[in-house]
Amino acid sequence: MSGKRYYWFRLKEDFFQDKRIKRIRQMAGGDTYTIIFLKMQLKALRTDGYLYFDNVLDDFVEELALDIDESPDNVRFTIEYLLRVGLLEICPDGKTYYLTELEQLIGSETATAQRVRDYRARRKQEAEALQCNTDETKLLQCNTDVTETLQCNTDVTDVKRLCYAEKEIEKEIDIDIDKEKNIKRESKKAKAFLPPTQEEVEAYCLERQNNVDAQKFIDFYEAKGWMIGKNKMKDWKAAVRTWERDDGERGSRQTNNSFNNCMRSKPVNFIKLEEQLLEN
Repeated sequence: MSGKRYYWFRLKEDFFQDKRIKRIRQMAGGDTYTIIFLKMQLKALRTDGYLYFDNVLDDFVEELALDIDESPDNVRFTIEYLLRVGLLEICPDGKTYYLTELEQLIGSETATAQRVRDYRARRKQEAEALQCNTDETKLLQCNTDVTETLQCNTDVTDVKRLCYAEKEIEKEIDIDIDKEKNIKRESKKAKAFLPPTQEEVEAYCLERQNNVDAQKFIDFYEAKGWMIGKNKMKDWKAAVRTWERDDGERGSRQTNNSFNNCMRSKPVNFIKLEEQLLEN
């Protein structure tokens, strides 16, 4: 069975009636901004709505513009607008963007499921060509003479054989579909998120040798119901790594601020200092 999977997202029937979409389309270049928004959603299909900065170019906007073949200025304006109206969020690491409404619109199917659709469409065409839906009784009425009756019986046999073969193929395909459903169901169970214990967080922080406070981490996300934005957390270790980066950046900023504050403090009276040194 092929492991290939196809992805798509369902565009809501009222997509163009959404006031946020109406507003951006009224702006100069609005149709371009709307297309950029759709391209961003297509790019995030396989990552559950997340867009990542890979540090290939100077910033996320330039990298995304190159990836979707759009102007950086247009992409920057679109991102700023989407952030303002709540269709896009920036994750705590400052480098990951999340399309807030995409996850519920994503769909996918395996190659087998697509093969079922193709097969049924092909069978329908064959049935119309061979008139498989002709009533068996009508075929048996072809008894005008012995030759016609024999031909009619042959036709009935062929129809029965064709229908039997199709049913057997359909059974095999249904078995494949059931197997894929079971695999998908088990996979979802395996991916079910379980909040970590404080001991697990402490052990992981010790392994990472970071300064993340495990109890503070647990209390923070328990208060939020283990949610990140509007979605349930999927990987608490990834959240720990985000806190780790945030703490590092915060520490760097605090060090710089302390140095700057020191430099801004009361200036030294070098003349007075020199006199004291001479006296000694």
